[in-house]
Amino acid sequence: MSPPDKRTPEGTQDRLFESCTVRQKAGDAVFTLLSRRGFRPVTTPAMEFYDLFGANRYFPQESMYKLIGAQGRILVLRPDSTIPIARLISTKLRQEPYPIRLCYNQTAYRVNPSMRGRLDEMLQCGAELVGAGGSDADLEMLLTACDCLHACGAQPFTLELGHIGIFQALMEQLGADLPLQEEIRQLVESKNYTALGDLLDQLPDSPAAQALRRLPRLFGGETVLEQAAALSPSPAFQQALQELEQLYRQLMQNGPDAQVLVDFGLVNQAEYYTGIVFRGYLPGVGRPVLSGGRYDHLMDDFGIHQPAIGFALHLDAIADYLQKTAPLPPAGSQILVWWPKQQATRGIAYLRQLWQQGELCESSLAESKEEAAAYAKARQIPWLHIVDQTVTKHWMGEER
Repeated sequence: MSPPDKRTPEGTQDRLFESCTVRQKAGDAVFTLLSRRGFRPVTTPAMEFYDLFGANRYFPQESMYKLIGAQGRILVLRPDSTIPIARLISTKLRQEPYPIRLCYNQTAYRVNPSMRGRLDEMLQCGAELVGAGGSDADLEMLLTACDCLHACGAQPFTLELGHIGIFQALMEQLGADLPLQEEIRQLVESKNYTALGDLLDQLPDSPAAQALRRLPRLFGGETVLEQAAALSPSPAFQQALQELEQLYRQLMQNGPDAQVLVDFGLVNQAEYYTGIVFRGYLPGVGRPVLSGGRYDHLMDDFGIHQPAIGFALHLDAIADYLQKTAPLPPAGSQILVWWPKQQATRGIAYLRQLWQQGELCESSLAESKEEAAAYAKARQIPWLHIVDQTVTKHWMGEER
């Protein structure tokens, strides 16, 4: 029999000690804040029927982990939490009054291309507001997302705003088919100016094509909003631009402690989102730690004709940042308690007393106090308490 493969599968990793503690604290802080704002916690199964995701256009088949269930049906590990929550609302919460505020803290699984340095399992803490449209709901969710980042200590951060309606209006003017639209979207999203220009050169020149050339370059503060106004006279374009500008100004007036930028190249998942889209970044972290937006048509797939907006915080990336910028003291026991066998009753009672007082401590299973002292030094446990006729406290083996 060959020995087991000790590697973790590609796209996964083990997390130890402080890393687990930081993730849990960040998630708890976010969950507490969301609960205080009326968001009720839910969880959905890690496994869902493939049809839930495969029947819609939002997640390519190759991005999902698939397996066969006990009844022979194809299942997937959930690549996203929003679609399962939409399913949940259409079944368990169908009679609930709107708007519905829900929050979650669970793992999503998504196949990422090799060599991109991204994990395939992602711990996410997020919120969904279903049944509320308009700028007030957008502003509330944006401010809540910013407050969530502050709650878990992830700062300073940058918030980027976009509006998917701007890109969709230009696509409608361009008259391109769906495959070409997706190719253009990917180039705009990645800000690949050269490839985008080459692709647009193959199309008839038009105001929409000229606007698309400039779109990914429009990134910054209030001045880019003024520049964008001249890109297209389309009513749909101007309406989306007006919504973006209004939200930007409202957000600035409410003073989030973050750098707020407008990015007209923010066009991720153009078929999924319908309005405002946003991302949050932390210094030195190469991927978003926050993502979200308005998705008013997704609920239609489940027979729920309600507008919706949501966001997710990516706790793995946040935890990695926090460990680098504000590391915790080493996790583990601060007191090691040892007793000779004849003092077991007294020793256990003393250990339980320390636990009740909230001390971080553990019992020693060593045969002698010398072995217990050596273990405390090896584990860097600062205190050794010896329970005999009396309790003596030693600092790394030296009597106090």
